[in-house]
Amino acid sequence: MKKILIANIFGVGDVLFTTPLIANLQKEISGASIDYLCNARTRAVAESNPDIDRVFVYEKDDFLALWKNSKPAFFSALGRLFGEIRRGNYDAVFDFTLSREFGFAFLLAGIRERIGLDYRNRGIFLTRKRKFEGFQDKHVIEYYLDLLGLVGMKVSIREMRIVLDEDLRQWAVDYLGDKNAGEGRVVAVIPGGGASWGVSSSRKRWSADGFARAADALTTENSGAVAILGDSSEKGLCDEVAGKMTASPLFVETGLSLEKYMALLSKCDLAVCNDGGPLHIAAALGLKTVSIFGPVDEKVYGPYPPSATHKVLVSGETDCRPCYRRFKLPECKYDNHCLAGIAPEAVIDECLKLLEKGNKTVRSSQKEI
Repeated sequence: MKKILIANIFGVGDVLFTTPLIANLQKEISGASIDYLCNARTRAVAESNPDIDRVFVYEKDDFLALWKNSKPAFFSALGRLFGEIRRGNYDAVFDFTLSREFGFAFLLAGIRERIGLDYRNRGIFLTRKRKFEGFQDKHVIEYYLDLLGLVGMKVSIREMRIVLDEDLRQWAVDYLGDKNAGEGRVVAVIPGGGASWGVSSSRKRWSADGFARAADALTTENSGAVAILGDSSEKGLCDEVAGKMTASPLFVETGLSLEKYMALLSKCDLAVCNDGGPLHIAAALGLKTVSIFGPVDEKVYGPYPPSATHKVLVSGETDCRPCYRRFKLPECKYDNHCLAGIAPEAVIDECLKLLEKGNKTVRSSQKEI
């Protein structure tokens, strides 16, 4: 097994969760060539990984639009994509799409070994598989790494990986220089959390008031600066946080490509964020993080591997969390109290501890993970 394809068409965090598996494959298989199939939004993450040789893009929305407008164009585009994959002559695919349709396409593409998680019997075209009802009780990365046992490989690497080229790093240095960041600390405050939940994304977000209060305290007490970051869809939210601050943030940035977003984040000292892709980017870049989890289980989707440099705050007063299980988010009867019950003072305290500043007491209504 020398030529391997990894297929994960989900969010930024999901792609990063596959990087320990890729690193182990490269370590265990001499001369391995590993390619990746992902969506357009996560392409930059895959392309940043030096263990990956080539990236294919499957963009669901584009294919759905083709299907709606022209069936021949849809099949033509699909044929081109999987024709290229077939010409790759892959020995194996690690298929994380949880889709029987992709499994069938990989079979037609001539990939002999098709390894993955068998979710609700959708893995009928997998040749090696583990039964799977949804991520629970252990981290997603552990589920992915378990698949190495199906091919007789051991696990020795568990860290996620992002490697930025020197041009991107220099761009970030120049950007911060233009913002007069100086040599002081920069804390990234990220009030959004990525697009993977769509219209339900607000269910994962701590309040704008909370982020503003934390940003004010860190600006005052950290002897550094606060940068508010988000993507283009989160401009209103980021501006709202900045508007609620008493102090002024160093800057608010919501217009960067993912490559530049990662580069800029790599130059920060700490990220304060919700559950979501930005958290996992920060962890993969080696930043300290303070993250706030509501309906999602931090044991499954939290920063990985667990470390003293990553602090997770959850409500200690809400028995119903985590309620997001097996890819389903129920209606909330309690006005998202699992997030509303987390006090800004607790978040500030953990930030200052990680920045080696201050010595306050965490409020008893919060649990530190």
